[in-house]
Amino acid sequence: HEPPTNASAENAEKKKHKSDKKHKDDDNDDNKKKDYWLYRDIVVRIINKKLSNGQYYKRKAIVDKVIDKYEARVEVLESSRKAKDGGDILRLDQDDLETVIPKELGEKVRILAGNHRGKKAKVLRLNKEDYRAELRLTDDDRVITLDYEDFSMLA
Repeated sequence: HEPPTNASAENAEKKKHKSDKKHKDDDNDDNKKKDYWLYRDIVVRIINKKLSNGQYYKRKAIVDKVIDKYEARVEVLESSRKAKDGGDILRLDQDDLETVIPKELGEKVRILAGNHRGKKAKVLRLNKEDYRAELRLTDDDRVITLDYEDFSMLA
């Protein structure tokens, strides 16, 4: 057997929460990123290629309910305006989902990690090279910069 590569070590680390029942989210230090990020009423993209033979891969969905921090009940959105293929309800682990970044400036997002976790903001600028965005918090008008993975479009 060969030693695991960095990629497989990272995947093992990502999957750790499924079997590890003692989560380290009990420390009250908001500067540390929590290993869960799901929130109700955010738009997510399904990234599990094996789910229903790839039927849902890259499809967008809305988080309807968060279950035990790491799982979500999602409603799959229509694949296009004319398609009538949305509405399926799935229960997925957060590892099968990714955040959705709005295309338009001014769109509302939910912050999913860091000191401002849970707050709403508006997109001021998208930096596609760095995968970061400048956001204005809706509660106090402060401007912050976050990685794309730390926020998602609101439904």
